[in-house]
Amino acid sequence: MLDLIIKNATQRKVRTTLTICGIALGIFALVVMGAMSENFGQTFEKSMSLTSDKIRVFAESGIFGGGLSEHKVSDVRRVAGVEDAYGVLVTLFDEDQFGMSGKQVLGVPPRKSRNVLEPVELKAGRFLTAGDTYQAVVGKNIAGEYDLDIGSTLVLNEKRFTVVGIMEYTGSIFDSYATIPLDTAQDVYNAENSITYIFAQPAPRVDAELLSKRIELSVKGVNTISPNELKEQAGQSLLIFSVVTISSAILAAIIGGLSVMNTMLMSVAERTREFGILKAMGAETKDIILLTLGEAALLGVIGGIIGIIAGTAAAYALNSWLAAKGIILFTVTYRLLFIAMLFATLIGMASGAYPAYRAASMSPMEALRHG
Repeated sequence: MLDLIIKNATQRKVRTTLTICGIALGIFALVVMGAMSENFGQTFEKSMSLTSDKIRVFAESGIFGGGLSEHKVSDVRRVAGVEDAYGVLVTLFDEDQFGMSGKQVLGVPPRKSRNVLEPVELKAGRFLTAGDTYQAVVGKNIAGEYDLDIGSTLVLNEKRFTVVGIMEYTGSIFDSYATIPLDTAQDVYNAENSITYIFAQPAPRVDAELLSKRIELSVKGVNTISPNELKEQAGQSLLIFSVVTISSAILAAIIGGLSVMNTMLMSVAERTREFGILKAMGAETKDIILLTLGEAALLGVIGGIIGIIAGTAAAYALNSWLAAKGIILFTVTYRLLFIAMLFATLIGMASGAYPAYRAASMSPMEALRHG
């Protein structure tokens, strides 16, 4: 049976090649888009794990709506159950990049820099300390992009900062942070005493969800996001992104599947007499179905392998090119490769189901009259 499947698939080389290319293109799109989705998912999970113990407090107008100043930090700190609170300023690393690079400047009180960045470890140097002004602790992506080491100079908004610390790679948003003293960040970016949001650290054995609501009730003009709420909101955004990216890739794969169906229908029409001969020789209906489905599945498997190889190569090539800009967009996982291969096989078999039914439903006498 396998020999017959391979022989039938190779008899019409041009048509088979075009069909395989259709499947391969769809799987290529699935792998590339899926790798982007996997990267976003892993970054999200790692980022959440590193900040899961903190409550975010922001102005009622929203995180980026402004209206939050440093005096609110004292109000939050006085709420029962809050062990510590400190404000941070988040702004774009380069104003002309519109945030597309993912790089950000994080202004923090120097004595709180360890609290904000932990549990991330330092690869070299130290965290910010009291008295620092134009010093910076940078993430691994930024250090790599600008070839920074301890003592190197980093220019932010036309101001020169001395790198005093480089963080270990985490695969999270921390890799794209340049952390500088809050007062300096407010001065350099003309933010006066504004802050983006406040980190509130719950005291031991205090429920973060209940404390989050207590802060909202106790401090006027603020809203909060508890760790669980942040995870839920970010998860919804990630789900929407994944649906959009994967849907477009699946559509491309389905189009490739239609080419398989077209090829198999033509093949069945051309081989009507052959199927009649097989049935006359004793072949059962299930044998004809397996023969036709097997050929469609083979086209799907070959197309899937080619698509996976091309998609993986493209993802690594794009990562290598983007690495110079400190950006990693694609993560190819074994789960993604398995799903892509399974999808390619199933789309091939599904596309061959109707042609297989047509082939199997022929009576031997009717089939033998063709030719």
